Amino acid sequence: MVLQSNYFIEEILPNAILRKLYAEEMAECRRPFAEPGEGRRPTLTWPREIPIDGEPADVSAIAAAYADWLGTSNVSKLFLKAEPVAILANDRLVNLVRGWPALTEKTVTRTHFVQEDSPDEIGRAIVDWMGTLG
Repeated sequence: MVLQSNYFIEEILPNAILRKLYAEEMAECRRPFAEPGEGRRPTLTWPREIPIDGEPADVSAIAAAYADWLGTSNVSKLFLKAEPVAILANDRLVNLVRGWPALTEKTVTRTHFVQEDSPDEIGRAIVDWMGTLG
């Protein structure tokens, strides 16, 4: 279904974004996956690689190691927290991120595909945050 009908691009993506995508935007989303078959494999593989409850183990290990590094690194970080919550859907994860050093937090309003629903808010947050960097 995913490889033949482009299910992720045609169904999941537009239904997970709060606003309706313009025809030009949908055309651009379709462009890399225009040919049915293996060229659409990334739209099937990528969602399967999202670490949930420790699986897949290799990806979960990479994410855990990166989170450990972020928790000790003084590199400046910008945490864009979406409201209502989508990805970091529990207080434990939000509090973990909030404990990282050199962190700035900004709340943006929307859900799953935040970059599609709140591009202006995200842009303003990045510009404001970058203005605080030395």
